[in-house]
Amino acid sequence: MTTLLTQRLQLRPYKPTEAPLLQSLIGDLRVYFWRKEPGTLAEAEALLIKTRHLYEATGMGAWAVFERETACFVGQCLLQPLPETGEPEIGYHFHVAAQGKGYATEAAKCLLAHGFRGLSLPRIVAVVLPDNLSSQAVMRKLGLPYVKDLMKAEMLHNYFALNQQDYLNSSSQPSIKQPQK
Repeated sequence: MTTLLTQRLQLRPYKPTEAPLLQSLIGDLRVYFWRKEPGTLAEAEALLIKTRHLYEATGMGAWAVFERETACFVGQCLLQPLPETGEPEIGYHFHVAAQGKGYATEAAKCLLAHGFRGLSLPRIVAVVLPDNLSSQAVMRKLGLPYVKDLMKAEMLHNYFALNQQDYLNSSSQPSIKQPQK
């Protein structure tokens, strides 16, 4: 399992026993604001099984994100197939108390680098609700240009995409650290 480090964060795949961490995100409608009902512990357990299988098969999945200094769980960063197209999609969810600190940008930059350099993915996409201005700003910071609109889960989303070669040609690639296994 790949653990990734940034200046302030540690990203690692969830452990099988960490469904309560994931449930703390999916159960908070301020974080999963598009849901009608909070996610349950049983749902979190099922998602962890699904992401573990995805990780084993492709190297993609969900990474739990912790502050390095405090070891506090602050959110998650995702690299997973977009159901509508099958393309690798980057995304993130952070506890309300962790929002506005630049964690989404920092974690997503790290996972973007891992996807392009570590997994050699040819293209990574993201989808953002049109009124989610904070996530649109993160996409700009990541260098993912807006391409078009796309329907996802019966809602209109802005679709962003970046090709590996364009990423490798950019001068804003972050350095990521991988601890020794």
